[in-house]
Amino acid sequence: MGSDVRATVLWGLLVTTIGGCGWPQYESRMQASAEYFDYLGKAQSVLMDSDDDSVTSYGVQIRVPSRFRVIPSTTRRNRDGEEVAIPADQDRARQPRFARNGLPGLLGSWYSVVRNDSGKKKRGISRMFLFGNYQRYRDRADGVNVDPQTFADDLVNDLADAVGVAPPGEAEWQYEKVEKIGGYYIASGGSTGVKDNHFTLVKMESRGTEYRLYLYPARRSTDRDEAEDVPAPDEELQFALLFVVPRKVSEPARLESGIKYCLEWFEAVTDVPSFDGQGDGGGSDVGF
Repeated sequence: MGSDVRATVLWGLLVTTIGGCGWPQYESRMQASAEYFDYLGKAQSVLMDSDDDSVTSYGVQIRVPSRFRVIPSTTRRNRDGEEVAIPADQDRARQPRFARNGLPGLLGSWYSVVRNDSGKKKRGISRMFLFGNYQRYRDRADGVNVDPQTFADDLVNDLADAVGVAPPGEAEWQYEKVEKIGGYYIASGGSTGVKDNHFTLVKMESRGTEYRLYLYPARRSTDRDEAEDVPAPDEELQFALLFVVPRKVSEPARLESGIKYCLEWFEAVTDVPSFDGQGDGGGSDVGF
């Protein structure tokens, strides 16, 4: 087929497409596409390029802010002489340094990397952690007497104790509805089909450092009008994102943008796995 013929065919297809929806609809779609790609560009500038695979075995998809790097697991030899990873909640290298006894349900941790005045990378003082009641369900399946649904309350109380403040009362737990992917969410392009993320934000401050704990799914709402948006706590996995933000954090605006987009892109499967398989890391062998 000659080039002139190809051009004629393509032009005909374009006219047919536009004619089918009309110029106003076409222009509206083009505008929406331009805004969407502008949004993606902003997100790409503050988030890592891909999901962090260190926590995908727990049913979590997360793109962490670009300043953070995952803290790898410590390994030890098992009885067969093989190097195996120490579970995150038992790994002192990954537990928060400010928590002497660690915090419950740790699944992953990240440290910050920032640039100094000369442009060289250095470790920053902000941190990021992911927690969940995943292990409690595994323990319960093994016959351990544990209540997975008290996880969020236990985490809030233990965090407050670790940083030396009184636990915030329920009235201080803030309901946070976050438009997933900036309102440009496409149902066929996501894994959960949910258009919004619902968090409960619990804030604490100690010695010039702010601790922002985002509970997922949202536990409760302070606004009765939005109570219907809050999933009822039931037999489901719960997760929590903790951002440690010191007062003298480097490039605060960039960190704030990173947190915002991270919350928008966060996805997690809350169905409780069957735990029929073996293995320490979870994943497809336990129902995901």
